[in-house]
Parts: sequence; structure tokens; C-alpha cells
Amino acid sequence: MSYNSATDFIGLLRLVGTSLRSERMPGLDWAVLVLNRMGLFALSVGQTAPVVNVTTTVWLKPAIPSWSAEGTVYLWNPAALAWQVATPQLWQIFLNPTGYVFDSLIAANNVIPAGVSVAAVQRVAPGVTSITLPSLGDQFLSQKDLEIVDYSTGVVGHTITITPVGAGVTIMQRPTLQLLSTADYLAGVRLRACPDLNAWVYP
Repeated sequence: MSYNSATDFIGLLRLVGTSLRSERMPGLDWAVLVLNRMGLFALSVGQTAPVVNVTTTVWLKPAIPSWSAEGTVYLWNPAALAWQVATPQLWQIFLNPTGYVFDSLIAANNVIPAGVSVAAVQRVAPGVTSITLPSLGDQFLSQKDLEIVDYSTGVVGHTITITPVGAGVTIMQRPTLQLLSTADYLAGVRLRACPDLNAWVYP
């Protein structure tokens, strides 16, 4: 039997004095609360988004009333500086802040989330690609260098423009960085977030 979140609930027996009372609880809410009890993450439950410790907190927004349906799990996206519905990529960044995290850039315009360690441009016969870097501060907190590589196919002349975000943030004192790939050479660069210089630098 498959799980149906609309009709299937966790059955609970609640001790009230010396009597037992049957209750029900949405499966997702129960699982998130159990993981919090295990100490896996800090948890905020409520209709209002947390405003502190956002990069280390999971936000569970319960249904109204809470027992009627599953709530929604949100994680902080440090690139968008916003709470977003949890995805595998956001969980990877949340649970592996110092590990290897890969991001595939397949569009002409891309935004790299904070915490990524390798971002590969994977396009077919591209001419121009734009990349927006993650927040300098959030990438620094992840303690990861960021390696950007062109792994496209059918390349003849491919210009990749990399742009930082934030007031006055530069890449080695320049407002943008351009990479040029050719048929014989696919470009790449390794960058390190340096808040003391308000810049991305070459490690």
C-alpha cells in the first residue's frame, strides 16, 4: 500500500492522566519533529518565518489546523536570501556545509547557490553564458572555495561572464570576470570568498 498524505496519518496514543486518548498526526510533521528530537537540526514551527539562525534552522509551517494535513518544510536559500520549499539541493547545502556540493549550470543565465564547491557549465554549442555568484558572506560561512568550469560540448567560442552580488563586491578588484573557452581549451577558475577584502580572490 502506498502512502497517501491526503488520507494517511500517524496514529498516536496520548497519555492523559491515567487514560489513553487516540490522536492523529500528519506523517511529514511527525518525521520532521522526530529528526529534530534526534538533534539533527534546529527547528522552528509556526506560521511566521524565523529571522535568526536561518542557515542552521529548518522551518516547518503546519497546516491550519495542524492535524488536518501535512505542513510545508522550508529551508533558507542563501543565494536568494529567502526561505524556499525544501529541495534536494537545499538539503544538500544545509546538511553538508563543508562537503563537496556540485551544481550543473545548463541555462544561459545562472545563479550559483551558496555552499557549492564545483559549478560546471554544461551546455551544447554555447556562445554566451552568464553566472551570478552566491552571496560572499554565505559562501565564506560554508568554508568552501568555488570552482567554476566549462564542461560544454560543441564549443567554438564561448564567453562566460561571472558577476558577484552585494554592494561593492568585486572579483580581484574587478566588477566582473570573463572566461573564454575555445574548441581547444575549456576555461575554468577557482575563487575564494574573502569578506575582509569584500571580494572574491584567487586562492
